[in-house]
Amino acid sequence: MFIKISSFILFYNFLYHYFKFFIWYLGDEQIQIELAFYKGVLAFLSALIFILFIHLVFFPKKIEDAPQIKTFPPLIMLFSINLGFGVGIYNLYLSHLYSLPSLLNYLRSTELGIILILISFLLIYLSVKSFKLHQEDPNPTTRSNTLITKGIFKYIRNPMYLSLICFQLGIGSLLSFLHISFFSLITLIILHFFIIKKEESYLRNRFGEQYIIYLQTSRRWI
Repeated sequence: MFIKISSFILFYNFLYHYFKFFIWYLGDEQIQIELAFYKGVLAFLSALIFILFIHLVFFPKKIEDAPQIKTFPPLIMLFSINLGFGVGIYNLYLSHLYSLPSLLNYLRSTELGIILILISFLLIYLSVKSFKLHQEDPNPTTRSNTLITKGIFKYIRNPMYLSLICFQLGIGSLLSFLHISFFSLITLIILHFFIIKKEESYLRNRFGEQYIIYLQTSRRWI
């Protein structure tokens, strides 16, 4: 019970400080640059504490008969979002090392952000639906008993990870904070080399020729 309550409090704290920052950032209120940086740092640290807490408390200390990944994939996305946010506020309010080209402003779009987030939700829904139909657990730290090759998985091998990329791109666009969107490249690289490669190795060993055939008839991303 204590762990659940602590998780809820840290999650609420993380959302509260992000919400408070972006209400100001997207609004018209003028404040001192030092206060803007302070708001950003509070949001960054609250998110970082939440991410570390969830990983340390809930990620299995030992993984058996499952991909040997190092953390939960959604935490990788959250860490990348937060890192992009941290780099952004550091540059905007402290170092002023560079400015983003104005031609990128078309990416600051509520409509584009909403579309990308809806796509991510659709991918998650279709993925979870396929897992439920096959009575499989979408948690990548659990044993795979069935190779899912139907539904969305007939076309894309990693729709849930693609949804994380779409969500991060969408959030950055929606909040007009492009560093978050740009850091989706970091998310993609980490997912590819430290999650997907581990899962592919595990599934190849577990399902053998069946999985090799599946690799030849489906795409890793899109």
